[in-house]
Amino acid sequence: MIYVYIGAAAIVLAFMIYETVTSKKRLEKKLLRLVRRTYGNVPEREYTDEDIRKLRVYFEHTRHEDAFSIDDITWNDLGMDDLYAAVNHTFSSAGEEVLYALFREPCFDEEELRERDRLAVFFRENPEIRESMSMDYASVGRTRKYSLVEFLDSFRDLELKPTFHYLYHLLLLVLAIIGSVFAPGPGIISLIFVIIFNIVTYYREKSMIEPYYVSLSAVSYLTKAGLRIAKHREGPLEKYADDLSVTLKPLKKLEKSFKWLGQGGANISTSILSALFEYFLMMTHLDFLVFNRMVRIVRNHEEEILRMVRTLGYLEAMIAVASFRERLPFYCTGEFLPGTERSFLLTDAYHPLLENPVANSIDTDTPVLITGSNASGKSTFLRVSALSALFAETIATVPAHAYRAPMYRIYSSMALTDNLLSGESYYIVEIRSIKRILDACSGDVPVLLFVDEVLRGTNTVERIAASSEILKVFAEKRAFVFAATHDIELTYILEGIYLNYHFEEEIIDGNVVFNYILKQGRSETRNAIRLLSVMGYDPEVTEAAQRSAERFTKEGVWRL
Repeated sequence: MIYVYIGAAAIVLAFMIYETVTSKKRLEKKLLRLVRRTYGNVPEREYTDEDIRKLRVYFEHTRHEDAFSIDDITWNDLGMDDLYAAVNHTFSSAGEEVLYALFREPCFDEEELRERDRLAVFFRENPEIRESMSMDYASVGRTRKYSLVEFLDSFRDLELKPTFHYLYHLLLLVLAIIGSVFAPGPGIISLIFVIIFNIVTYYREKSMIEPYYVSLSAVSYLTKAGLRIAKHREGPLEKYADDLSVTLKPLKKLEKSFKWLGQGGANISTSILSALFEYFLMMTHLDFLVFNRMVRIVRNHEEEILRMVRTLGYLEAMIAVASFRERLPFYCTGEFLPGTERSFLLTDAYHPLLENPVANSIDTDTPVLITGSNASGKSTFLRVSALSALFAETIATVPAHAYRAPMYRIYSSMALTDNLLSGESYYIVEIRSIKRILDACSGDVPVLLFVDEVLRGTNTVERIAASSEILKVFAEKRAFVFAATHDIELTYILEGIYLNYHFEEEIIDGNVVFNYILKQGRSETRNAIRLLSVMGYDPEVTEAAQRSAERFTKEGVWRL
């Protein structure tokens, strides 16, 4: 009979091993299909406010204190949440958080930008290595509500119970087992009582510390992936492998210990094994002892954990850049001039999120005024120019055939709104926005500024008077300005200080047609009144408006 039991046990064990191996292979095949399907395509993900919040938390926690960063006004003006989402081809929290931080803090080290380009090229040209690493990142996954740095913060104030608080449950169990051997009657009763006691107290204790299992899970799985990724020493990866080997050395214990944290961490794929393991932990409380040990490791090696996150996240961010490049029709890495120069060159630049973008070019060493009617392309060109500079200084990937400029600190004042909560009018919000840039026009790194309709929130006379002086001051401070305006008067007032460019439209067969092509010179057409006619306004209104405009042009006086 004993041989029957042994045989049955062997069959069950063999089945469990087979199921474990095959389930692991199924998971690997699933991850590989995911990695191959998404590379070079638009990321299939929607972001919540909570997602954006935790990205900001990591950036704020890791930003360099004295370094320049893209402020919220500029970030929102450029629609960077959507652009970040278009580039973010990452699978792990480390990757997405580091990529976000890279966009928020432009790099003024040309060698570092060349390194980012080298990595992106390497990942593009080595698909097997890229896919292997992406599968490792996908196995880690993303945290849901909190950033990785918030997980680390959560352990600082956690009050750990003494080891004996958990150890005595194991001692009780061992004593009860010994007692049941030497005195089966009372010993078995004692054993049953101890098992029930341990299980009841287990759930009470676990409810207090289980939320921290998620934190340990994130760090442990990232460590496990880091150990695999550190084995890649090909080409430019060697120095990162060396760095990871040193960083991960004191963290290996985390990866080995985490499997003892029950279903939340046990690396057991079959439900039978998982259930048995869970009951074992209920009776022994061993996972609580392991938990205490892991928390101490995290507290003692927080710096190494942050360094691991930066290194692993940086490498995955460069895989995301390679994926982004794959779907661009063309791009360049950009060329940087000495900081003493003030110039800006773009050739065939386009917006990467538009389906059928019109590419535009500009080459100037003088600030620029852009005129033209609404919807003609002024604002889009400002954004394209700003994004080109930002992408050159962050991911070394400019959606253009050529980009050449000094390294700039990038600011904008474009898509402002009034602040209802503070009671500030649009004009107050606008002048605050402009003032922040005036205050920033000093330092070794020059300012690149994009303004859409300077001081649009006030009357015409004061707007033209004030905006002309403000734009003149920006030029005197050697800020490089791209300003869009409807006020043709500014093109005359600032002539010799700013170069004039414009967009124009045509009215063909009663329809307004925009070609979105940037042209030199000021806009010579005034089609706003004519567009009223095209849209079906009463001819008496449009003709009277035209006469009134012509009279003001000649006499300088408004009359109905």
